[in-house]
Amino acid sequence: MIWIDWLVIASYLTLLVWVARYQSSKIHNREDVFLAGRSMGRWPVALSMYMALFSTNTLIGVTGWLSRPNGTVWIGLQTIGIILAAPVVIWLFPTVFMKLKITTAYEYLEKRFDLKVRSMGTVLFLGARIMWMATMAYSASLVSVQMLGWGTEQQRWVIALLGGLGTFFAFTGGMYAVIWTDVIQFFVFTFAIVSMVLLGVQLSGGLEGVITTGLAFGKLEMPPLFDPTTELSLSSGILLGFVGMLASSGADQVILQTYLTAKSEREAKAALWRNAIWLKPISLIFPCLGLIMFTYFHHHPEAAAAMRSPDDAFAVFVMNVLPAGVRGLMIVAVVSAVLTSLTSGITAVTAAIHTHAIQCWYRRSVTEPENLRLARRLIAAVGVAIIVFGFVVKELGEKNNILQILNIVMYPFSGVLLGVFLLGLLTRRTNGRGALIGALIGFLITICVPLLRVLVPSDSGIGASGVALAAMELGRISTFYFGFLGTLATMACGYLASLLSSSPPSDKWLGLTRWSLPVATISEEIEAKSWDLRGHS
Repeated sequence: MIWIDWLVIASYLTLLVWVARYQSSKIHNREDVFLAGRSMGRWPVALSMYMALFSTNTLIGVTGWLSRPNGTVWIGLQTIGIILAAPVVIWLFPTVFMKLKITTAYEYLEKRFDLKVRSMGTVLFLGARIMWMATMAYSASLVSVQMLGWGTEQQRWVIALLGGLGTFFAFTGGMYAVIWTDVIQFFVFTFAIVSMVLLGVQLSGGLEGVITTGLAFGKLEMPPLFDPTTELSLSSGILLGFVGMLASSGADQVILQTYLTAKSEREAKAALWRNAIWLKPISLIFPCLGLIMFTYFHHHPEAAAAMRSPDDAFAVFVMNVLPAGVRGLMIVAVVSAVLTSLTSGITAVTAAIHTHAIQCWYRRSVTEPENLRLARRLIAAVGVAIIVFGFVVKELGEKNNILQILNIVMYPFSGVLLGVFLLGLLTRRTNGRGALIGALIGFLITICVPLLRVLVPSDSGIGASGVALAAMELGRISTFYFGFLGTLATMACGYLASLLSSSPPSDKWLGLTRWSLPVATISEEIEAKSWDLRGHS
């Protein structure tokens, strides 16, 4: 790191602070904080959606995957799954959510089921997203100290700094700041990644050298079509992205809040189309970058020696390959990706808590100034929670890698939440009691399956009974299927449980399921879709 790198970093952070301060002048009420006054166009929303769930977990995880013994470029299948899910997302979610004029996804659960289901959905979301952001801050601290040449004792300061900056942007500019900093960060990040690819190919023997090395080490070898015990297969990779896209776009406040900022339903759907068709394919560059890194380290073992684990590949590559200035820009790109995700996440979590508190706990009307004060206090509290839990995750990180930590805190939540929302949107017969029972069983199944590997290990000495063999096989299921497993179990058990009690009244499903929309709504949707496909703006 030389002075020009630090100048780039300081200049960029100053720009982000200025954007947040400038956007703060637009904050006048609660809807401005959480939904940017529902005034955003399709392209800013599309770019923000792309960046909202992007994090160091994605960048480090995908590029580091290629440095694992069995890692291949086919990890990009999850991006294909995301793209394939886009038409389903656009058909299923925006029409219902936009017409309800809701602020959070979990308001829908109360309208469709009851307050208990809404509270359950809110709690699951809060736990998952706060721990997701804490893990992200921790993983970013690992990369930052490696890039900056600091020791591990500085990690706590980096976690606190990232949490503090994310809180500042959310506190100052609300969703206005989130959207426009996302737009800036998208272009900075794309430029930095393309620079890494071009320089990496040049220093790794050219494109032919990268492909030759990839073929020699099996990095291009196609995985099996279906194998539930293989971590990555064609089916598991696509299913991971498909279910993840459905969960994030319909059951997760982070993405849903982003497209709810659109000025109309048509703009929201247009943003989702643009995100899927034009922006998501950019993520296919990450496994290619991982292959380039693997090739570079194969030809430069002295650089590879600096890696403590495969997840260090990205940071070591940046410090050894990129020239001064571009190196600082790449560090800025990583920091910007983290801040983008943190700001979006903090705003979404705060919106969920704030809306739940106002609508369910307060016994009196609340003025707009009180609303605004409460929103900003909650933003500050969520920021503190992220920093505190970031320190906790740092302790977990001494015995677990990032992927293991995410398995602990994320998988039991996202698939179950998606299952509850799909029960509400796709069925009329499911009632609140059934949804709660389905969510509980789905949650237990999702956390119990990986525990079977510990409870009934293959070398446990248990006789080869049918039950023991079945338990051992279930324990070997790939983690890539966990989201799908939680969704399927929640939907099946929730629907069956609903059949054992009375049907919900018509006001609990009329206009709240995808099959009960007014005819006029469906006609408008078809017209809007044909208009967008013809390329009109």
